[in-house]
Parts: sequence; C-alpha cells; structure tokens
Amino acid sequence: MRAWIAAAYLVLCPASALAQDYRLQSAAVTELQGMCNRDRGQLWGASLCGPLIIVDGQTRQAYATQRDGLGLFTLTANGGWVGTLPQGVPVANTTVDWGGVRWIMVVGPLPEDAEARRVLIAHEAWHRIQASINLPMGNVNAAHLETERGRYLMRLELRALSTALLSNGRSRQTALRDALAFRLARHAAFPDAASQEATLDRNEGLASYTGVKLGAGDDANLFAARTLEAHDRHEAFARAYAYASGPAYGLLLDDYQPDWRRDLGGHPPADLLVSRVRAQALSARNLQRRAERYGGPQIASEERARAEAQRQVIANFRARFTTGPRIELPLEQMQFEFDPDRVTPVDGLGNIYQALVLRDRWGEIRANEGALIAPDFSRLVASNPAPGGLSGPGWTLQLAPGYEMAADGAGVLRPELIPPPSR
Repeated sequence: MRAWIAAAYLVLCPASALAQDYRLQSAAVTELQGMCNRDRGQLWGASLCGPLIIVDGQTRQAYATQRDGLGLFTLTANGGWVGTLPQGVPVANTTVDWGGVRWIMVVGPLPEDAEARRVLIAHEAWHRIQASINLPMGNVNAAHLETERGRYLMRLELRALSTALLSNGRSRQTALRDALAFRLARHAAFPDAASQEATLDRNEGLASYTGVKLGAGDDANLFAARTLEAHDRHEAFARAYAYASGPAYGLLLDDYQPDWRRDLGGHPPADLLVSRVRAQALSARNLQRRAERYGGPQIASEERARAEAQRQVIANFRARFTTGPRIELPLEQMQFEFDPDRVTPVDGLGNIYQALVLRDRWGEIRANEGALIAPDFSRLVASNPAPGGLSGPGWTLQLAPGYEMAADGAGVLRPELIPPPSR
C-alpha cells in the first residue's frame, strides 16, 4: 500500500481566510529566513530553509514563497505568490510534494505571537529535511498510553522533565533521573512501548525540539516547560506526548552532551541520557516514593477515574464500528490528514480518528466525529450511513467518478466501480 500520511494537526473547524495584506505570512517568511541565517545548518548539518506555503484550512487559499510548478499562483506586490490550492492536495502542518516542489506546509491562520509562529515554522521545516538526514518519518500509535498505568507513568515523566528544565545542578540531575526512571518502568510494563515510543520520539519529538530550539531561542527551556505543563492532562498521549517530551529531552541533552545529534544513530534522545546521568530502573517501592514528589497519588486517582469512564467509551466504539449499519472503504493508495490530539487506539480493532480527511481511488471522506482505521491500514469504517451511503453522523463521503456504493449480504456498504452499460 502506498500512502501519504500527514501526522499533523488537521484543521476541520471554520477558519478565517488568510488576511489580504499578508502581514503574518510575510512575517513568517522573514522569520524562517532569520532562523536559517542564525543556524547556518549547524543543528542538523543541513539548512532548514526551503519553499514555504501557508494554506487556509477552510478555503484552501495559499500564500507561497515561490511560484508553483503548475502556474496556478500569481505574484503579489510584497513578493509572495498567492492562489487556491487544488482539491486533492493534503492540507496540514507537514511537508508535501506538489507542483514539482517539496514544500514546508503550514495551516493558517498563523499565530499572532511571533515566538509561537517561529516554533511552528521551524518544526515543519525540520519535517521537510528529515529524510535527507537519515531520520525518515515513522507512523505508529502508542496504544499503551491509553491505559491507566501507561498514562500514570507518562504524566509523572512529563512533570519530572518540567522540574529538570527549570532547575540547575544537582536538582536538575535528580529530576532527570526520576523522569527516566518513570520511562524505564513504563517500558518494562509494556513489551512494545520502547519501540513504539522510539518511532514517535524520532519523528515528532525531534521536530518539536527543533522548533523550540530555533524558534524560542534563549527562552527555549521556559517554552518547553510550559508545553509540558499544557500536556499534563492531555487526552491523547498515544500520538501527542512527543510534542512535549521531545523538546525537553533535546534541550537537556544540549547541556549534557552537546554533540548528541551526531551520536543519535537509531536511538531516541532519552536513551542517550540514561548513561549520562546514571539513571536506573527502580523497585516498586522506590518508584512510588519518587512519584510522590510529582503528585503521584493525585495522578493515580485522576487516571483511575478516567479509566473507568474510558471503558464505556471503548465499549461504545466497539459497538459503533463492528455492529449495525456502516460503510467500509478499502485503503490502497490513501492520502490522509488527521489531528494527533484526537486519536484513540482500541485494542484489536484499530484507531479511532476523531478528525480526519482521507482520499483514495474511490474518492474522499471527511469525518469530525470519528472514523475507524484498521490496524493494518486496510480499510476505513464509518457508522450509521444515510440511505445511499454518502453521509452519516459527523462524516461525508464524496465518490470519485465511476464509483457507486453497494451493499453486501450483511448490509455493509462499500464503493464499487459502476459496470459499463451492456451492449
């Protein structure tokens, strides 16, 4: 299966059109160039600069730093190129190949805050070069981070990382050891945790580190600590935790091992810190004592209550996507964009994407109240279709020419090619 996956924040809600004076877009272009000039390729051995395109998530109006290869954009007075991005081209915070150009794509409207804007742009600029520096994109969902134990240990790790970032000397080292101890305990509890998290750490984690390192500058530690705090009660760690832990581990490594990026190899950044600070796995009793430093009892109580509520949510998902009326869309050449903050893994069933746009040979589906993708990415399921199978609660399907929906013996609707007229 050939697939283009935008592991990025997808904008499905109404958004303001890009301002006609292009003030923020012009500022973003200047800021990207400024970060590149200051970095001079030192961070990753390659320049982060490249063609930038800023697209309104609702109207598809775009502002680009250069002419597109198809001649669809026109030049503005301030030197930018504007036009409408054609349907079928993914719109997400990511990198995308279109019109003969490999773009840094950012979804507008852009943040008014210059620091947040720089962090966002540098993050996506890293995604454009990651394959060229032997850090190819990976796509997994860390399902163990939906469990009560997995979330408990992740929240402890994030809190300890925040303490480490805002501390110095021995206090920093102690908090960092605690963070790594919580991480080691989680990996010991879940057999696939280390490999799944490593993929996310080396993808969104490194991108987020790059964004904060270059975009926040002297305030990088404070920015990263605020990000950790914002993620403390996050509802979707399975995809999103690395946006918070990535900057923290990268910035701490900058202090302990400034050349760590050259020694990364196939490891996640946190692994390099284990030996540096002599972190080790702790007994259950000592782990509980360390947890008390970071509000462990309160976290445990909150996660216990969440787990009880989540059991009913998962049961509803299973009933919704395995029984009753539904459509099933085969996935063969898919392109899709989604919001990583709204992904729920369901053991044995797949992943529920609350906000998603997906295209394949049969057309395009848009969902903002949930759609299921099988674990092997072989099919997408949407529930309770209206007659005809082109819409349902929170989703719409637009079929490509030559396709129609047809029901099988069990009443499940699938897209099929319309047979040619008989002669």
